[in-house]
Amino acid sequence: MAIFRHPHLVRGIVHTPHGAFTVVRGLVDVADEVGDDLGWTRAEIQKPAGVDPGRSSVRLMDMLDAN
Repeated sequence: MAIFRHPHLVRGIVHTPHGAFTVVRGLVDVADEVGDDLGWTRAEIQKPAGVDPGRSSVRLMDMLDAN
């Protein structure tokens, strides 16, 4: 799965031949093949430093709340 930028929608639901997807702030989370087939541009999302992709977001929230 990857994050793609929708060409003109900012929010809502976009219906494609591959299914319906939610658009939030112009970004759509879809499978790589779907976004590439539709010609959408990949979004460059910067992850916070020190975040291990294997960790769950719940654990990260617990660590932040503890500080």
